[in-house]
Amino acid sequence: MLVFAVGAAYGALVLVTRVDEILFPGNGIRLSGPIGGLPGMDKGSGDSGIGKNRINFLVMGLDRRPQEGQSPSRSDTMFVLTIDPQAKTAGILGIPRDLYVDIPDGDGGYFEERINTAVVYGEANDYKGGGRQLAIDTVEHNLGVKIDHYVIIDFEGFKEVIDALGGIDVDVPTYLSDPTYSDTELPGDFDPQEFEPGLQHMDGDTALAYARIRQNSGDLDRIQRQQRIIFAVMDKALSLNVLRNALELWNKYKDAIGTDINDFQIAGFAKLAADIPPEKISALSLGPATTPWMTPQGASVLLPSAEGIGRIVQALFSDQQLLEEQAVVEVQNCTGEAGMADSTVKLLTNLGFPQQYLIAASTPNGDVFPTTSIVDFSGQTDTYTLQKLAEWLNVPASGIRQPTTGDESLRTSEADILVLLGSDTDITSLSSSAGD
Repeated sequence: MLVFAVGAAYGALVLVTRVDEILFPGNGIRLSGPIGGLPGMDKGSGDSGIGKNRINFLVMGLDRRPQEGQSPSRSDTMFVLTIDPQAKTAGILGIPRDLYVDIPDGDGGYFEERINTAVVYGEANDYKGGGRQLAIDTVEHNLGVKIDHYVIIDFEGFKEVIDALGGIDVDVPTYLSDPTYSDTELPGDFDPQEFEPGLQHMDGDTALAYARIRQNSGDLDRIQRQQRIIFAVMDKALSLNVLRNALELWNKYKDAIGTDINDFQIAGFAKLAADIPPEKISALSLGPATTPWMTPQGASVLLPSAEGIGRIVQALFSDQQLLEEQAVVEVQNCTGEAGMADSTVKLLTNLGFPQQYLIAASTPNGDVFPTTSIVDFSGQTDTYTLQKLAEWLNVPASGIRQPTTGDESLRTSEADILVLLGSDTDITSLSSSAGD
C-alpha cells in the first residue's frame, strides 16, 4: 500500500515544510554511516539559527488489513521525506520493502533481514521504543540519515485521507491489472482491478489498489506508482486550499495516522507549508543501488550497494540545483530499439532528475545514431544539468554540442536540452554504474 509523506503531510495532514521558529528548535540533519562525509550532507550543522536546518521524516505504510485490528504488521511501504527550509525544497526517497539490511538486535549487534520486517521485530521482541523505533534505527544505520519524526498509516487510514480530499486524479502511464487483487487477502475475497493509461480519478479504495498491486509488477515499479499518488494528493490538497483549515483537518483526521508530531507543532508546519511549491519536490528510489538475490533460506531480496546508496542519498540532499535550473530535457530514442527513451527517463528519474522536466520521445525521422550525444539549446555553457546528464549517461565532453542548422528539426518539443540516444546505449550498464 501507499503511505504518502508529502500527500498526507503537505496536503491533508500538513506535516511538511520548514521548522517553526518557536515550536521546533534544533532540528538539524545529522548524518553518519557510508555517506556522512560527503560534501553538503551536514547542511545546517553548527548553525545556531532556529528554523534553518533540514527535517527528515520516516513514513511507513503498514500492511495491516481491517480484520487484523492493531496487530504489529510489516511496513509494506517506507520512504524518507526531507525538507530543506533554506532552499524551500523537499525530497522523497523510496525504500524498497525487500531491501536486505542490517537490523539492530537491541543488544549491540545486528542481524540481516528485509527492511520491512523491522516494525514487527521491534514489537515482538520488546525493542526499546517499539517497532517504529527499530525501523528508525535501521534506516539511520543503513542510510546514514538522522530521522527527526515518523509518520505511520495503515490501509484504513490511507483510504480515509484520500476520501477526505474527494479522491485524487492520477496520471497512469501504462496499463495495469490484477484479477486476483484482494484488500483483505482472505480466501476467495477478490476485488479485480484494472487501470487504463491516462488520467484516472481514484477514491481511497482504488488508490490503495493502484499503490499495492504486485502482479506483473515489481517492488521498484510500485515505488514509482506510490510517488505518483503522492503528487496527485499534493495537487488536490493545493487546489482545495486545505492549509486554510489545517488545524481543523488535523483534529478531524489525526486518528488515521500515528506520529510523534503533536498538536502544537502542526500549527507551525501548516503556517509554513506553502513555502515549498510542488515543482521543488523531487522523488527518488534506492532501486538503482540494489541487486536481486536469493538468500540461503530461499527468500528473494534486494542487496544494497553501499556506494550506490550513498550516491542516491547524496542526490536527494545535494542535487537541488537541478530543480533550480529547471532545464527541460527531451530524451529521444535514436537507437533502433523500442522503449529506450522511456527506460532512460526512468533511470534519470531514479537518479534524482526531476520527473516533471523530462520528456521521452521517438526520433521524428527514424534516424539511428551510433553514439549518444547531447545538444544544448539553452544558450548556456556547461550548466550543472549538462554535467549530470553527461555523467549519468556516460557521454564524453566531445558528445556535448551547441545546436547546428539541422538540429532544430530533430526536436519534438521546446526542450532546453536534447539527448539523442545512440545505439551504444546500454541501460543495464548505466543502471549498474549508477548503483556501484
